[in-house]
Amino acid sequence: MVAGRSNTDDVFETLLRRTITESVIDGMDHGKAGEDDLIIRLRQYERRARQEQLSSQTLQVLLSARRLLGDGARLDP
Repeated sequence: MVAGRSNTDDVFETLLRRTITESVIDGMDHGKAGEDDLIIRLRQYERRARQEQLSSQTLQVLLSARRLLGDGARLDP
């Protein structure tokens, strides 16, 4: 493990979770068309988060965001 990397990852994931949350709130305000595009992006982010082995907290934010937007589809773990 590289010294200082843990803090960098924490900052990155914190910002990522905040950005996802803000995007979902904004997306819900813009109606169905915006939600569909956002769901597609959230699915892509989830796949990438799993590939990069991001924290379970970050994955939970992604799953919750998709669920709030009405996306019941599951991705393979």
